[in-house]
Amino acid sequence: MSGSENEGRIRNVIVLGGGSAGYLSAIALKIRLPELEVTVIHSKAIPIIGVGEGTTFTVPIFLHGYLGIDPVAFHQRVRPTYKLGIRFLWGERPRFHYSFTNQLDSRLDDLPKANGFFSFEDFEYGDITGALMAHDKGFETQSDGGPLVGTGVAYHIENRDFVSFLESAAEEVGVRTVDDEVEGVEQDDKGISLLRLRSGRSAQADLYLDCSGFRSELIGQAFREPFESFSPSLFCDRAIAGGWEREDEVLKPYTTAETMECGWAWQIEHDDLINRGYVYSSRFISDEDAEAEFRTKNPKVKSTRLISFETGAYRRGWIKNVVSMGNAGGFVEPLEATSLSVICDHTVRLIQSLADTDMMPGEATRKYYNQYTSRTWGAIRRFLAMHYKFNTRLDNRFWRTCREETDLAGAEEIVDYYQECGPTQMWALETMGRGDPFGWEGYLMMLVGQKVPFKREWRPDPADQRRWEKFRKEITQRAESGIGMREALNMIRSDRWKWRSDFYQNAVRW
Repeated sequence: MSGSENEGRIRNVIVLGGGSAGYLSAIALKIRLPELEVTVIHSKAIPIIGVGEGTTFTVPIFLHGYLGIDPVAFHQRVRPTYKLGIRFLWGERPRFHYSFTNQLDSRLDDLPKANGFFSFEDFEYGDITGALMAHDKGFETQSDGGPLVGTGVAYHIENRDFVSFLESAAEEVGVRTVDDEVEGVEQDDKGISLLRLRSGRSAQADLYLDCSGFRSELIGQAFREPFESFSPSLFCDRAIAGGWEREDEVLKPYTTAETMECGWAWQIEHDDLINRGYVYSSRFISDEDAEAEFRTKNPKVKSTRLISFETGAYRRGWIKNVVSMGNAGGFVEPLEATSLSVICDHTVRLIQSLADTDMMPGEATRKYYNQYTSRTWGAIRRFLAMHYKFNTRLDNRFWRTCREETDLAGAEEIVDYYQECGPTQMWALETMGRGDPFGWEGYLMMLVGQKVPFKREWRPDPADQRRWEKFRKEITQRAESGIGMREALNMIRSDRWKWRSDFYQNAVRW
């Protein structure tokens, strides 16, 4: 390779900002591209947002399979609890369980239609994971009495513990950390040429990752990239966060998403804490009234924090020599716990882009990376919009406005197809497109879960209905004999528990 061709090679990266986005991307770059010099610039004066994190099942796979982080060390330091899915107190059903498994999109071999048709009237016990959630059980019981842990489950994580662990892990793999703040940037035709730091020093790199959170110091402030608001689809712009120390409450194996007067409330389960929050729209309720509603619902909460946010994303995530990650590139409310999974996915796509171009990415690479990330944000927007559009649980001004005015932002074809044909997957890929992070199962979960009607009324014949009920009875019995989350965690964290060395490696999806 000639000297001129070698000039554009990326050899060093500066990650601006710590937090989960900064440290996850820094660790991944250093592990997967070890020839890179990676530096994190983060001021310890900037506090970590101490909100409990829900995740999707891809996050443990990323941590332990893609990055190779030891699950034993992770459980010792971070003490995550497992999340099988989300219990929705949503729509006209008393509840329904959104798991990371195919409850509705699959079909028993001897039945004529997908499970979704059989589950429309009674959405309980559609598969073993849903049945475990219904019984507040963590896992099935193995023959040795231990929990049957698979890779299709997620974590609940306390963010401060998580970031502290990542900071140590970054140091262990050779990431350099600088405690400083950026006071200014200089630009040239290639993008950012220099960062001026508060200490009086300067810092330069071939590639910059903007992980500066809502400040978006490089993509937003320096480059002034246009920000696309998702407010026509997602009306909420505030959150009250609080919680309390766990007493005798059952440690539940799911996040709870509960309909509130002007939004919704989360409940995230930690070892010693219960984390609660109320996401709401300031157009429909004052901060004071939202606080009062939240405290009435959660009398054990002592202190709360008010968080203001705007949902949306910058049009491009990779501009010249800057790539945004996490909240610096976009943000949506945590209704489907997509924050960490988006960071993981976009980090993998960046690393693949660098590796495939021999560390010399050009305009075409940036173009298609931006198309991919824009498509991801668009899919998240339309998926969350469906949660609001069809929630009939409450009939007040906020929820009527949601049902009447929510912009589905591209989900119309999905809804039209479902309403014409029901919960079938025949043309699912054509309606939602390739690479949708939720898959057809996710859309069916929310459409069937909220009892969105479809035109073709269908009733199974008696023999098929008996077969379906037999299946449900079998998995209900399996779930009833399952292990509670507390007992399962005690076993997993004990010295006697052994992880197979290839456990997460076999599940890596990238």
